Amino acid sequence: MKIGFAIADITPELGIYLTGYGTPQRLAESIHSPLEATVAVMQEDDKTASVINLDWCYISMDLVPVICKGISETAGIAEENILLSCSHTHSAPHTGHIHSFGRLHVDPEEKGIQYVYDKIPDIAGAVKQAKENLKEVKAGFTVTQTKTGVSRRGTDENGKVKNFIEDPYQICDSNMTVSRFLDRETNEDLGIIIHTSCHNTCMGATKAISSDWCGVMKRRVSSRYNNVPVLFLNGGFGDIGPRTNRYMADPGAFAAGGGDGELSVNEVGSRAAFDALRALEEIRDFRSDLPLLLHTDELRVPLKPGLTLKEVEEIMENYSGDPERKKDREFAKSFYDALLNAPQTEKILRRTILAFGPVAIVPFPYEMFSVFSLRLRKYGPFPYTLLTGNTNGYLSYMPDKGAFAAGGYEAGTINSFTPFVITEDAGDHLIVQSLASLRKMVK
Repeated sequence: MKIGFAIADITPELGIYLTGYGTPQRLAESIHSPLEATVAVMQEDDKTASVINLDWCYISMDLVPVICKGISETAGIAEENILLSCSHTHSAPHTGHIHSFGRLHVDPEEKGIQYVYDKIPDIAGAVKQAKENLKEVKAGFTVTQTKTGVSRRGTDENGKVKNFIEDPYQICDSNMTVSRFLDRETNEDLGIIIHTSCHNTCMGATKAISSDWCGVMKRRVSSRYNNVPVLFLNGGFGDIGPRTNRYMADPGAFAAGGGDGELSVNEVGSRAAFDALRALEEIRDFRSDLPLLLHTDELRVPLKPGLTLKEVEEIMENYSGDPERKKDREFAKSFYDALLNAPQTEKILRRTILAFGPVAIVPFPYEMFSVFSLRLRKYGPFPYTLLTGNTNGYLSYMPDKGAFAAGGYEAGTINSFTPFVITEDAGDHLIVQSLASLRKMVK
């Protein structure tokens, strides 16, 4: 297999609205660290694919095909073979059209949407550069444990989740998988891929643009390996906060969990870098037998109504006397019309699973919970089966059945975005379907 890496700077200008925490008062006033698009292009025979990590919180589903089209036209890679994964930093522009009940519009001027369009040439150019950098490789792989993240779903003595309390006794996918790629002829380092699971929320609700803790990790690891690109893939992070996680309540925003600024970013990022470097230094076995496999399937996601008609009517009534909530009333009316006239029982998502050698990357457009990442690792037919969240779009959290029963923000908030929401066993369905696809790939 051949692989090539490249990086593009996608840092926005100051004054843009920052996403995360749901407040429109977060206009960027400074740059803590640059935002990047880190690219890996893989090729074997007539198959070419690209994995791209963007230092964004998420991408709206409707913007994914626009970005992939721009990449395809520039770099000549089929759109279905492009994986756009987001690091999930909450200190990046609002890269989507997402609206919800309970908060004001985060980006009333839609500066973030224009920013996405403006950065497509830079992202596409990096993919083209990575493709031009293709070299025959050998690679080493390993997995280690990391204390980068911790469950943010602490419970009371009755088993009910309290707001974003870190709890080391709850389920948390603490695995970190690293892949190191060397030029097969010269043994020079070409690039590194690091996969682990944790919200990038150490900066908290500051007004600084930041790649958050993963930026610290990437820069430190890169500096130890001849400044090669380090591509980060965030896994099942839906229920995992940084190890400095704390409860925050910002008037006008949803309460959230995160860190306390730059010191938190450096602490967590340095811990992640230490764990990644330890794992990389322990790799001794490098292999050049790295078959590239691509499998496109359809995920069938079971849905149910999130609210009743009566509940939506009450929401519309609450907004009726406030002229500033016109957009909210229209949003609620769209829920009402959908519930009344267009019931949905499932959503069909088309996606591509990518595997190279012992590693499989299984993408989902959700903030997946730890239990699903752990289940794929346990039952997947590849030695390293890596779930990636917020990849090729964003729809909602994907809690497990136990999380729905225990309550908390993640399970409760999904009713705020769309009229039809995932069922409590939707994640189980997605994992079963994904395992079936993975097993087809190894036959």
